[in-house]
Amino acid sequence: MAGVAVAAATAGYFAGLRAGAADDVLSAVPANARRVAFARDTPCRTGTCQTLWMGTTREDATQVLALATGERCEEIAWAADGYRLGFVINGYQLRVFDAETRAQVRQVNLIDPDGTPSSRIARGVTFSTNGAAVTFDDCPRTHSGCRSALAAVR
Repeated sequence: MAGVAVAAATAGYFAGLRAGAADDVLSAVPANARRVAFARDTPCRTGTCQTLWMGTTREDATQVLALATGERCEEIAWAADGYRLGFVINGYQLRVFDAETRAQVRQVNLIDPDGTPSSRIARGVTFSTNGAAVTFDDCPRTHSGCRSALAAVR
């Protein structure tokens, strides 16, 4: 009888994972275009998993990436014209997407990670006018002391 109870509890647990509510944790829209991007937390076997979405509206948004276990989107940055989008992963890695094709076009470490989590993070990511570079603040994760930085993304 105990085996049946364990099997039922296990089945209930995994059914609950599939039926669990998704939670949008970050969202951003570009200044001069009608588009949206967001990060969504969903229950999964390892706890909470995160997926990245983009579209013209929330209703037509499609999932563009499922992050690996332990990865988190910490910031979303749009180019002003809405044609480039960057998701900042784990505070240091920028994953750049083309908004028209919704395809990832580049992956750049804005800061060289020195551990997990990295002691420094990128904040305030902003695309240049032509989308070829980003500026950001290179900051300590736990205290003040940011410095300006620039990285090519094309």
